[in-house]
Amino acid sequence: MNKKSLLLIFLVFSLIFALVGCVEKKEYNIDDYFLELTYKDDFKILQLTDIHFNNKDDHQIHYKFMDLTIKDANADLIVVTGDLFTFADKKTAIELFEFIDSYGIPWTVCFGNHDEQAYFSIDWLTDLLNHYGNNCLFKDIKDDNVHGRSNFVINLMDGNNIHTQIIVMDSNKLNFSYFGYDYIKESQILWYERVVNRAKELNGGNIVESILYFHIPLPEIDDAWAKAEEGSADAILESGEKRENACPPLNNTNFFNKILELGSTKAINTGHDHVNNFRIKYKGIYLTYGIKATSYIYYDDDMLGGLSLTVKRDHSLEYTDYFHTYSEVE
Repeated sequence: MNKKSLLLIFLVFSLIFALVGCVEKKEYNIDDYFLELTYKDDFKILQLTDIHFNNKDDHQIHYKFMDLTIKDANADLIVVTGDLFTFADKKTAIELFEFIDSYGIPWTVCFGNHDEQAYFSIDWLTDLLNHYGNNCLFKDIKDDNVHGRSNFVINLMDGNNIHTQIIVMDSNKLNFSYFGYDYIKESQILWYERVVNRAKELNGGNIVESILYFHIPLPEIDDAWAKAEEGSADAILESGEKRENACPPLNNTNFFNKILELGSTKAINTGHDHVNNFRIKYKGIYLTYGIKATSYIYYDDDMLGGLSLTVKRDHSLEYTDYFHTYSEVE
């Protein structure tokens, strides 16, 4: 390719980025991101992750497989932490949401690095979820100044008070500018700080505890594992295994340090790495992998199912693993 061609390509991309940058972004009231669900004793959240449905295969066996986990958990909320789709069409997306919704349990999703690799636009997907129905708790504000398309909060309400905040975030997608996985952006960290501070304000100046759900783990996942292996008191391996290298972003925007500073979040729950399922209490915060929900892409037979997190009245947290094999439904 000659220099003129390279220059032309550069100019075209520069124009595209300039036009994108001209779209006006707004700062919304932080309360606009808040959704509500009634807290009850031993509130249970089921995490499913990395479903990876496409538009070609018959998914019925996978619905039967996920049904085992959903019925086992008997949860009060289902959270799907990204990579629901890889080259799926609208029909596939609608069928998956109809399946989840059929249980009559409140549910929500955040996006992973593959969810935009689909035969539909991200705008179509967020519009569908924004208006899906009463069981679906999802909110995307398209023209806000917060990076990503799935940043919102589910407040577990105990009367007029927030017992716990479930903070859902978009960990974004592949970032080809530095050949690595994407990361939580600075605007999202500022948004997170606003969320935590607003809850504190509503709670008479007292910190409201929170739980984070997003797809790609933070870079600190590697530090936590290394220190747990060393036997550090700051990194306690409570459960699970590491069967592959973790794939966090290369760029560390110090989100974890902000989480420590604010003192609200007690658990960070992610997916992304299909054959890791370990849980480490690192500097007082759970860094937790979910359990892959289906056998799509790559997997280990004995590491499929789901993970639940029970939020106790006294704010203590209790995890439960649900493992199943496809032999149970074949």
